[in-house]
Amino acid sequence: MYALSLPQQLLEHKMTQPKLFLDMDNVLVDTLSVLNQIDMSKESVVKPDQIPGIFRDLPPIPGAIEAVNRLANEYEIYILSTAPWHNPSAWQDKLIWLQHYFGAGEDSPLYKRVIIAHDKSVAHYGGGILVDDRPYHGASDWDDETSDSVWLQFGADPRLVWDDELVDFLMDVSQVQDVTENLREAVKVVAERGHFNVHGDKATFDKSHWE
Repeated sequence: MYALSLPQQLLEHKMTQPKLFLDMDNVLVDTLSVLNQIDMSKESVVKPDQIPGIFRDLPPIPGAIEAVNRLANEYEIYILSTAPWHNPSAWQDKLIWLQHYFGAGEDSPLYKRVIIAHDKSVAHYGGGILVDDRPYHGASDWDDETSDSVWLQFGADPRLVWDDELVDFLMDVSQVQDVTENLREAVKVVAERGHFNVHGDKATFDKSHWE
């Protein structure tokens, strides 16, 4: 057997990149800080997430844009988000938001890799890591050994946010996975080494008053 040349090694690594799925609201997008401050007495809908156009101009979570661009060198990245059923504009506005910050062309790290579903568990069977801030909509089902999938709860460990240690954590997981060839094992190794809490309770989460 012949050793791979460096270009071939790089190509093979790229072809076998682990998959990283990212939630949008409160992971990439600073949603609640805006929605929680809206005076609903002036609105014609029941909840702030039902306001037409509300999702288009929300600010990004600190460090999120830079994180995605960096992690795209190590992972095959997908967006896996939900959108309010009673707010059709939200579905379009989420795509507009992504294209604004990451571009709409083929050179975007998220080009045609956007999934919007109310049951996120349907996407976990091929393995990967889901970064999501809460266990609902099937996020906690990603903690599945049979699929080699992981639910990493954004902020469950205060260090696991974009402007702290989350990017380095995920970069380390990718490197360890090259050796273990098992994503869950790689997450376990890196988490134990740094004493990280990967996620909290799978059934309960403190929601905002209007949710």
